[in-house]
Amino acid sequence: MYLAMRNVLGEDEIFEGSVAYGTVQNFAHFVGLANDNYNRFQVDYLDVKQLHANANYDKEINNIISLNVNADYYKWDEAVYHKPNFTCELSAPINLRNKIKVKPTLSYVGKRFYDIDKELSAQFHANLGLYYNYTQNIGAYLQLNNLINSKQELWKDYREVGFNGLFGLHYSF
Repeated sequence: MYLAMRNVLGEDEIFEGSVAYGTVQNFAHFVGLANDNYNRFQVDYLDVKQLHANANYDKEINNIISLNVNADYYKWDEAVYHKPNFTCELSAPINLRNKIKVKPTLSYVGKRFYDIDKELSAQFHANLGLYYNYTQNIGAYLQLNNLINSKQELWKDYREVGFNGLFGLHYSF
């Protein structure tokens, strides 16, 4: 079952929401395998019933700045390891002269279980993207991720990289 709606709230303001419920077959479920020498994961495939709710809000405040909010909520009928129940992202893209764009982003990933009664803590990230479009076909970008240098566990016994950056050029022909 799936229900979705898109509503134009006002000029340059849109809300989209959806709710879905159904059976997911072969849902990837990652179980940690501990050995004295190494840590590995085994993928178990579960048949689960899943409720998924999504909300997305976009508002163009003016010609320079916009606001985007996206949230996802999941509920399963049995424990699913290493998958968050709630995620949320807030960004405020800034358009400078239509060639340079700056996109600050705050994101939240909720708690994840890795065993029946053991959980990984929630994560909060601040990211910054800088994008330059020389022409419609040529551009460059710089992405600075995890600005607060968080080094929490993404997976059991696997920590985040911490602050990192990505630079790239793109050409379309």
